[in-house]
Amino acid sequence: MAGPLSETQSVHSQTIMVTNNRVGSATSRQSGRSGRSNRSRASSLAKSLLGMASDDQLHARLVAGLKLLGITIPPVAAVVFLSVLMVVQLQKDLSETSSLQAFLSESQRIQELVGALQRERGMTCVLLERATSATSVERSELTGNLSRLRGETTEILFSIPDWGQISSIGGAFESQRTFFQSLAEHRAKVGVSVNDCFENIKYYSSSIDTFIKYSEQMFYGSSSGKYWGKLEALRMMIHANDLVGIKRALGGSFFAATFFTPEMNQHYTEVSGAVIRLLDLASSSDADVAQYLLSVAQSPEGQMAISSMEAMEIEIRNNRTTGLNSSLNWFNNVTVYMNTVIQPTTRFTDGKISEETKSKRDSKIQTFIITIAIMSVVLVLSVTVTIWFGVDSHRLNNKIKEKASELAVEKSKTDQLLNQVLPRSIVRELKVKGVVAPQTFSAVTVFFSDIKGFTQLSAKSSPMQIINLLNELYSAMDTTLDRYSCYKVETIGDAYMVVSGAPKPNGTVHSTEICTMALDVLQEIGNLKIPHMPEERLMMRIGIHTGPVAAGVVGLKMPRYCLFGDTVNTASRMESTGEPMCIHLSDSTKHHLEVHHSHENYTVEPRGERLIKGKGVMMTHWLLGKDNFPFYINLEASRLIYEQTHYWRDLNDYTFSSANSNNPDATDFFT
Repeated sequence: MAGPLSETQSVHSQTIMVTNNRVGSATSRQSGRSGRSNRSRASSLAKSLLGMASDDQLHARLVAGLKLLGITIPPVAAVVFLSVLMVVQLQKDLSETSSLQAFLSESQRIQELVGALQRERGMTCVLLERATSATSVERSELTGNLSRLRGETTEILFSIPDWGQISSIGGAFESQRTFFQSLAEHRAKVGVSVNDCFENIKYYSSSIDTFIKYSEQMFYGSSSGKYWGKLEALRMMIHANDLVGIKRALGGSFFAATFFTPEMNQHYTEVSGAVIRLLDLASSSDADVAQYLLSVAQSPEGQMAISSMEAMEIEIRNNRTTGLNSSLNWFNNVTVYMNTVIQPTTRFTDGKISEETKSKRDSKIQTFIITIAIMSVVLVLSVTVTIWFGVDSHRLNNKIKEKASELAVEKSKTDQLLNQVLPRSIVRELKVKGVVAPQTFSAVTVFFSDIKGFTQLSAKSSPMQIINLLNELYSAMDTTLDRYSCYKVETIGDAYMVVSGAPKPNGTVHSTEICTMALDVLQEIGNLKIPHMPEERLMMRIGIHTGPVAAGVVGLKMPRYCLFGDTVNTASRMESTGEPMCIHLSDSTKHHLEVHHSHENYTVEPRGERLIKGKGVMMTHWLLGKDNFPFYINLEASRLIYEQTHYWRDLNDYTFSSANSNNPDATDFFT
């Protein structure tokens, strides 16, 4: 209705304007012929002619003219304004894209330097560990390899065309020359004042971390939200590459020294776990990166590199002694793994970002040209329609973006909640199929724990104190659980249920994962104090059983992943019939450890036959420890401490430190 009405009013106003022009021309010609004396008469005649139109008609003409101006001027102003905005936005986008491309180019050179420093770091550790035991031939070979790697590092350092903003860090990083001087000073100290692998790793890692942090600052300086997924994946891959380098150095140190101290073993385990988590984060950040990482890992070269490295990692876990050849083999195997899996994925991610930034820039330019052309044509044809469409489209686009943003936020919240409630594999199956079919697992290991005397403790505590206590307890256990191939099924009050082998089968390692995790948890709980009763400590009972289970998602409004079967009941009985600060094993779990994990040398003590409710007489055992684990459970100490200390009594008379007691076995949970 608005379009036709406007056209009618426009034609009407144009007719009025033409009539007025004709009357004005006739009046001017008449007054010109008559001379100055006839001007008054001409003016009177013009007034009489104009007076022929009524006041309503004059008002209508004025309104029509104002409407015409109102229709014409705002669209023109809006088109000009929008064009200016588009030019400004395009310039901003092009500037961001150019900055990102410049950063990627600089980042590639920094990554090459970081890789060279990592290789030099690893070979230096091998040389330090073999310094005293290597033959002259072996030492000559190691020295030659290290000299070659140092030369590569120096060459890459001085090949960086522009030190750029790195100089803003200051200190040794003020210029390439100052950094080389710092590097040369450390090289000169190797074997003289630097004789320890950890001290060597500390120096190189400090420099590498500085370069990585500089790259991260450049990452976060970009406001291109489109690339955040790939940028985050690239950041994770850079960190993973550095940690694999540390892993290479530590492993080389192990094979060179032929043993691992507990501290070195713990550091190696933490680094290995961190590499896995970083690769998972990189995969989850971007689908293209995840697909490429999977493809290179499954390629023949990738599988060969991974299998070779895993084979040597078995030697590290078994603490098997070896010599120089294994040190070099380990260094070469990890280097091959980095060259075939980690670094290609990093380069792929970097390349994808460069490709997309170039594509975005070209698209922006093309879109701008096409848009300006269309706007010009539409403006010539119909300014009114253009403005109407532009305003309406702008409003609609903003609404769509707003709704899409809200939808993305809500979807992210939903995914996070689902991943906290259910296993990720189950969540993925729910999204794809809508339902999850129940599964049976032929062999899993189930862990149950609770706090002895928790009911009496709750009676003496306020609700908020209990909540704070459980939060600390669960946080400590959750943190420990993340280090193992286990899944937390549920928590009820102070009870904690964990399974290994489901929902993701892990072969035969479920028993050793649960048992090692149980030892780790018991150590953490032994150091955990009650916040509102700092003089007292929690006493946990743990029960473990191995066997078949059925599993599935139960419920609609609040779905839960649940386990069913006699294995669950038996594991619960192991916990309820156990003793505080002890790990109660069923005969099934002990047998599984003996068959599949005898090389880990678990220390298991028979408890004897016990009458188990609902099961009858069962042979059960105590798990006391394992080789290369930093503590050992002392049953007599645990029992005596429990007999002497209860939550309703003062624990200040009893100490948990063997250094302050005449009877160490009666005051330490672990020895």
